[in-house]
Amino acid sequence: MTKWCVCFWVVGELLFTAAQAEPYQFIAGSSALGLRENDKQTLNLGFKTVFNELLSASDVKCDFQSFDSSEDLAAAISKNQVSAFFGSPIEFLRSEPFLLSSPIASGVYGNQLKYKILLLVRKDSGINSLEQLQGKRLSTQKWVARDMEGLYLETLLLEHQLPITKNFFSQIQNNETTNAALVDLFFKKVDAALVNESQYEVAAELNPQLRAQTQILEASEPYIIFVTAFTKSIPEQKISSIRNSLLSVEKTSAGRNVLRLMKAQGFKEIPLSELDNVRTLIAKNKRLKMQQNEH
Repeated sequence: MTKWCVCFWVVGELLFTAAQAEPYQFIAGSSALGLRENDKQTLNLGFKTVFNELLSASDVKCDFQSFDSSEDLAAAISKNQVSAFFGSPIEFLRSEPFLLSSPIASGVYGNQLKYKILLLVRKDSGINSLEQLQGKRLSTQKWVARDMEGLYLETLLLEHQLPITKNFFSQIQNNETTNAALVDLFFKKVDAALVNESQYEVAAELNPQLRAQTQILEASEPYIIFVTAFTKSIPEQKISSIRNSLLSVEKTSAGRNVLRLMKAQGFKEIPLSELDNVRTLIAKNKRLKMQQNEH
């Protein structure tokens, strides 16, 4: 072997060894819709710290990236710029061609995976039917209109042959938090509030009078409200350790602190079939819109 051949061989071996030693950079992406009212910097930093601690014995380094919109997140997924997705079931289905169907996981809230979507009114309002809300005021969290709650309400209105949400209500109050929306209803600043069951239960625990003063006008079937999944770009050999870390977040003190910010107890693996009723709701909404446009 010549001197130059030896040099090239040594350099090649060094580069190969360095490449092997370089940890895999795992980037999880979420949008403002997926994070809702949670502070993105606090959550991202918290999860980054927790996951890197849980994965300290592996060759994986974790980072979390927040995107301003669902569209930006979907673009990043399609371009293989992120390794995993955290967010709404609607966002998951939008990017499904680029995501692995297994494993996927959901957040556990109040020891449940699925929650109903609730349209609430005050008991003393005299409102007992959806039709009576026409021209009234609605309060909700600002990202709800683009998520499962907004999709459910619009579909419900279409099903009753009523105008879509923005035309049905005289005013829609978009709040920073769900609790603010419920406070609006409690103090008669609005006529109805749109929330999910988990959020309502948490607020009612803190203020028992909320349950005493409000009633459910309409309720959906239970839906998964949060999903996490790997993109198809992630190396197969990295999945197991990251999956195990996700399902173990609640076992560390730091992990429990982060989950507390999300008002969640942890993550649980689910089959893809758990999202079937979300698909059905989306399809129903599209069909009813087409029928409305035909008339």
